[in-house]
Amino acid sequence: MKISLKIGVLLSVGLLLISCGTSKQPPTEKIAGAELAISRAQDNNAKDFAAIELRQAQDNLEKAKQAVTDEEYDKATRLAEQAFMDASLAETKAESEKASKAAEEMRESVETLKQEMDRK
Repeated sequence: MKISLKIGVLLSVGLLLISCGTSKQPPTEKIAGAELAISRAQDNNAKDFAAIELRQAQDNLEKAKQAVTDEEYDKATRLAEQAFMDASLAETKAESEKASKAAEEMRESVETLKQEMDRK
């Protein structure tokens, strides 16, 4: 009787630990956050300046949505988080490239102004 009670307790504890380790709810907030991050990246011309990172974010978001459909919520959470990070990287890279381009245009404008002043 004692052995079966111990086995029952061990099985209960094991099942409890397993259930705590998995998510039972879809990661809707994380998916929404990834969608918003992708939208921001697109608004910052990531398609032109960080196409690879943007595509990775979109792919991971689609995989996360599929994982939700398959009720693989832990996988969906990881993929949504990765999509968010990829989109944030794409946005940052796009902003950096735009800033570099603007700085180069400013340098060219200053050089043109200097040349015009030297002619006078």
